[in-house]
Amino acid sequence: MKFKELILLIIRILLGSIFVSSAILKLFSLDNFILYTYSFGIFGYVATTILARILIIIEFLLGIGLIFSIFYKITWWGTISMLSVFSIFLIYVALFRGDENCHCFGDFVNLNAVPSIIKNLIMISLLLLVKKQNEFRHKLKPYIVTISISSILFVAFIGFPPDALYNIMHKDNNDRFNQQAFEKYTADSLYSNLIDSSKNEIIGLVSASCKHCKSGNRKMQAIFEQNNINKEGFKNLVWTNSDSLLVAFKDTTKTQDFFYQKMSPVFLIEINYGYFPTYVFFEKGTPIKAINYKEINEKEIVDFLKQENFPPLTPSHNANTQLIE
Repeated sequence: MKFKELILLIIRILLGSIFVSSAILKLFSLDNFILYTYSFGIFGYVATTILARILIIIEFLLGIGLIFSIFYKITWWGTISMLSVFSIFLIYVALFRGDENCHCFGDFVNLNAVPSIIKNLIMISLLLLVKKQNEFRHKLKPYIVTISISSILFVAFIGFPPDALYNIMHKDNNDRFNQQAFEKYTADSLYSNLIDSSKNEIIGLVSASCKHCKSGNRKMQAIFEQNNINKEGFKNLVWTNSDSLLVAFKDTTKTQDFFYQKMSPVFLIEINYGYFPTYVFFEKGTPIKAINYKEINEKEIVDFLKQENFPPLTPSHNANTQLIE
């Protein structure tokens, strides 16, 4: 093999490896990638969960196609097209949003729009160098194609299933809410402002150190933001003894404007039987449903909370955060 051919081979494999790595890293921080995509308000939450997986699948398969030079003409044009579209999208992000992380490599490499655009331009330049490559015609080709497609589909939809599929695969039959314990502990004057019997509300029972609680509250925040729902509709009883840990929890979930009260872990565990997070739907003061973070449904929340007697807040009327030891 000539030196030039060797260099071009290395460049092609490197580019393919970047695509494969990007897809895998997105999968391992899938919830945040979905929420970031959802934040643009183009599709509803359920559609976004499917779209995000499709993007990851395409990215992975393009990477495999580059590495092994399979269906190379289609792969090359697909890769150029994806990088070009993403670069245009990132220009919009840089000009109008200024996000700290564009999630090109999930949560594992923190890149904002500008360096991501530069990365894409470099990759496009390198792709131009390897435009003419020989098609892989080995007898292993159909096996590589079949295994690649099967594995990424399985991982994306079974290993990291959408919430609806997850709830079918792992049906939650747990009793998650002890109404008697809730009424006993919230009868204290410290919690007198927690339930408003004139409105529908959702109460989160969360722990500030629980990663699933962070995912659930981040999802709730995104749904409230995208649908312009009054933030008074979501309140939280939180298990933590640390103000700094609670601040970090709110920063991570972007729920600084939502209502929080601290509660003893002994009380909370008795209320939700130790299942964190639990979200309880109160219909004008009466609890009617308790769910886990995978059962959060955008349409259900919007229908439950968007009512004539519960109009959206103006920016100057955000709900206060109250901390009770």
